[in-house]
Amino acid sequence: MRAERPSFAKSIKRRPAQELASGLVFRPLAHRLVLLLYETRVRAEQLVLLHGALGLLAAFLIARGGDWEAALLLQLVTLLDNADGQLARARGQTSLLGRYLDSEVDFVVHIAIFWALYLRSGSLLAAALGLLILTFVLSLDYNVARLAGGATAQPQPSSRGERLLAGVYRLLFAWQDYLIGALEGWVAARPYVDAERWWSKTYLAILANLGRSSQFVILGVFLLLGRPQLYLLFLDLTAAALLLVYAVRIWRSIRSPR
Repeated sequence: MRAERPSFAKSIKRRPAQELASGLVFRPLAHRLVLLLYETRVRAEQLVLLHGALGLLAAFLIARGGDWEAALLLQLVTLLDNADGQLARARGQTSLLGRYLDSEVDFVVHIAIFWALYLRSGSLLAAALGLLILTFVLSLDYNVARLAGGATAQPQPSSRGERLLAGVYRLLFAWQDYLIGALEGWVAARPYVDAERWWSKTYLAILANLGRSSQFVILGVFLLLGRPQLYLLFLDLTAAALLLVYAVRIWRSIRSPR
């Protein structure tokens, strides 16, 4: 008897705000891929490794000036990046191993892309700063959405592979999760702060639409224009805009005491 096809809703991770590029384009396309792979032996972790390899190829193409090819390849990377999680959720096979592997493979790809941008721009400082900004923005998006949605305790790693990848995750990202979570939670708990305004839908939407899918679309546009180094300037402007948004959040929240 043929297995029932998984619904789109079952494969989607619920978030407080939607990333338009992902929600309107990449997730629906990824669901079609999920339907093709659902009854095969292909696992989500294999998709992670595949889009990681394609991301490294895109970085190589950027470094060599293959901008159009890299722009298209990055959109395929994004499609597969959405599909791995959707396939795991559709099958009920989400795991810590997959979560850590996805985060760490993505980070390796980001390092390669920003190294390529350094080679194209000639500025190691600008490329390194861009990598730091992107890493922080993605971490901010993840943690604020987690806190606004009601953070729950994470399961402990059980297998050797999970413990290994968890150790790498702690080294690379856990300190960011802790700092962002501590700061956001501390401000939201102040008696003079309105938590609903602090984690407003507008702020959540801004962060969601600075997610990885959107970032690769924007980088793809600059690649198609033949000016990938402008993506570094875009990230600088993003950091400045988020500082301004943060100041406005504090001002609006304090003006609305409980």
